[in-house]
Amino acid sequence: MKRKLKEQYHFIILGAILILSFGLNFYAISKNGTANEYYAACIKSMTQSVSNFFFVSFDPAGMVSVDKPPLGLWIQAIFVLIFGYHGWAFLLPQAIAGTLSCLMIYLLTAKYFGRPAGLISSLIFALSPSVVVISRNNTMDMQLIFVLLLATWFVFRSVDSGKVHYLLWAGVFVGLGFNIKMLQAYMILPAIAVTYLIFANQKFRKRLLVGAAAVLLMLGVSFAWVAAVELTPASNRPYVDSTSRNSMLELITGHNGTERLFGSGMDGGFGAGQGDGGRAEGMPPQMNGGKAAQNGTPPQMQDGAVPQDGTPPQMPNDGSSSNLGLKSDRPDFSNRGDDGKSRSMDGREPFRGSGGMGNSEIGMASPLRLWNSNLFGQNSWLLLFALLGFFGCLSKAAFHKRESSQGVLLYWMLWLTAMAVFFSFAGFYHRYYLSMLAPAIAVLSGVGIVVMFRGFKRKKEQRKDYIRPVFLLAVLAANLGLEIRYLMNYNNLPAWVLPVTLAGAGIGLILMLFHHFGKKQMALYLSTAALTISLLAAPLYWSLTPVLYVPNATMPYAGPELSGNSGSRGFAVGTNTSGNRGSSGLENYLVQNYKEGSFLVVSQRASDVAQFIIDTGLPCYAYGGFLGTDNSLSLEKLKLYVSEGKITYFFISSQMGGGSRNSEVINYVKENAVLIDESEYRSQVSSNVQRPGMGGMTKGSLYKFG
Repeated sequence: MKRKLKEQYHFIILGAILILSFGLNFYAISKNGTANEYYAACIKSMTQSVSNFFFVSFDPAGMVSVDKPPLGLWIQAIFVLIFGYHGWAFLLPQAIAGTLSCLMIYLLTAKYFGRPAGLISSLIFALSPSVVVISRNNTMDMQLIFVLLLATWFVFRSVDSGKVHYLLWAGVFVGLGFNIKMLQAYMILPAIAVTYLIFANQKFRKRLLVGAAAVLLMLGVSFAWVAAVELTPASNRPYVDSTSRNSMLELITGHNGTERLFGSGMDGGFGAGQGDGGRAEGMPPQMNGGKAAQNGTPPQMQDGAVPQDGTPPQMPNDGSSSNLGLKSDRPDFSNRGDDGKSRSMDGREPFRGSGGMGNSEIGMASPLRLWNSNLFGQNSWLLLFALLGFFGCLSKAAFHKRESSQGVLLYWMLWLTAMAVFFSFAGFYHRYYLSMLAPAIAVLSGVGIVVMFRGFKRKKEQRKDYIRPVFLLAVLAANLGLEIRYLMNYNNLPAWVLPVTLAGAGIGLILMLFHHFGKKQMALYLSTAALTISLLAAPLYWSLTPVLYVPNATMPYAGPELSGNSGSRGFAVGTNTSGNRGSSGLENYLVQNYKEGSFLVVSQRASDVAQFIIDTGLPCYAYGGFLGTDNSLSLEKLKLYVSEGKITYFFISSQMGGGSRNSEVINYVKENAVLIDESEYRSQVSSNVQRPGMGGMTKGSLYKFG
């Protein structure tokens, strides 16, 4: 029995890690409600017609799409069709993808570096805070990571065997990744290309030909759906969101391409509005540069800055769907658009970025950006050890022999380097995007710990390369120093986090010295365990915070800040929670006056109508899309829709995005429609929480035609 357990220990430990992963990813997920309302509304719309499903329409009438490709949303919609429209149903695919990715990390590591390295790498990945965050949200990043790990598996098989079809399958899966989050999937291509060209078991000319074939296949898979959209007449499909020319190619190269790299044009939408100078939607106008008040009150800001934790205040929101007994039939919309320093409440030094929404959340571009106070806790806990530890794990002799393990090490280092460079200098992204760093950090760190352990484990006369484990230990100690310095910026951590980190580091280093001078193998085992616990204690707590509390729905992140913003039941202010509010008075008013064959309401931005779609499933038209800048509604079409009775109610938000692009539409509404007195719908509020809007209650005016 003991022998059998010894032989199968890795399966038992791996099973425990996978259970831990799924627990972190899915436990109490229902309190997140529908999470990101933009995608939640899209899922509601997609399940109402085949056309909406295929073109990932944001609204039930199929007027405007969302700004993402279809595959991740298709998977979420299929889960909803199976289990019904519940928040947990379309969050479940991400939770599963997170746990399956954890398994893939083990498989990709254990084969080349042994089971202990695979287990440690899998555990590090499971405890990566950004991984837990995106596994509990309806953003599609976790699905992307899983698909890219499958592509990685095929790359490694191709390198090992020299068989062509494996690399072709890798191209297919990268193409599928493109259909989840577009160009983000291509960030691993440098790692694939360099590793394959150097280490593949084929003649170099054949490597080039096979690589070219794989690229062509990847592009074919990537752009198949894009071509279908582009070739469909504009009148037969939704307007492509976040574009000015109704073009999917423009979305790929613009909003989801160069704007991410250079940070231009990213204000507006659910994250920030162009009205009020690009201030994040729902934020109070009283600002003071993002510095925390001395009395511990929440920071008030100016010039577009966001709170120190990066989250605009929002009203609670569960996204639960109301059964209003309404018909699902929709009108035929055939004419569609072509140290003395002040500190915040959590005690952390406030981050002082500059610029728009992206900079204030992620900081200024810099080689050290990933270690700044806003980003470190999301996925940089082991970044230093992963980067420098690579050089302690690489073997010059094995590399020249082109051994597979060295090719795998190079692959993960190139993955990490590409991601780190992008996230250090890109103009715009959200903190949860840093989950793309997690696979490489997990593998390189797990391998580094095992290589260090094995280096010290050898008897003295066998230690031909004693510099390697000493170097790794020094880097690990430096990494622990960074963690401890970061933790000391907080004064509201649980009592165990900092002591466990400090004690583990101290005990581990002392035992390592004891092993060196006393030659006790048990001391080495205990030292490695203590150092690993020290490294992972803080990431464990950071990963628990999105489980214990509810993160921001649109810009989710992990950290103690969530506990500082939570109520007595552990629900964070400004999040979607379950069962804590009813429909808004405006929504009730619109539903009571809804005429079949028309829009429930028309507004400029998706954030104004997302909750209406979630609650009612009725056609709402956000003609400006996510950013409020789309050109889907011209003045002529507005007049036509009004004359046909398709537009009756028009909501004009006081925090509109889109600048002056749609000003003629707004001016026409104000001049030709009747302003509804607020008292007609404010008095109908059915709970003490008012909204719609992702940034809390959207303030504005309701107008009526006819």
